[in-house]
Amino acid sequence: MGIEIQPRAAQPPVLSDGVRYDPATKAASPVAPVAKSTVTVDNERMRQNLDAALEHINTVMRDGGRNLSFAIDPALNRPVVVVRKEDTGEVIRQIPNEVVVKVAHSIEALKGVLLNKEI
Repeated sequence: MGIEIQPRAAQPPVLSDGVRYDPATKAASPVAPVAKSTVTVDNERMRQNLDAALEHINTVMRDGGRNLSFAIDPALNRPVVVVRKEDTGEVIRQIPNEVVVKVAHSIEALKGVLLNKEI
């Protein structure tokens, strides 16, 4: 008792003017245009959800006795993870590294100086 898979018949290509040409029948037929879907994104609501999730994660980490904090760098819009010493608050580790974040800030500040043209 096996499964038999039937190959799907190949569709003739659609030409650039929206016409499908079938070489077997030597006939051309118009192709109905596909309606474009619209996707709406509420950036402000997504940002609020992200901030709430980060706050929840940071609370859970604090309550669990871990000095691990998560944040989003506002200039880069990228996540940053910081591990601190509990008693002194000294940063043990930061991901990405502090130097990498500074370089990224410098690059962000230079945008538009070298090339001030949209492509």
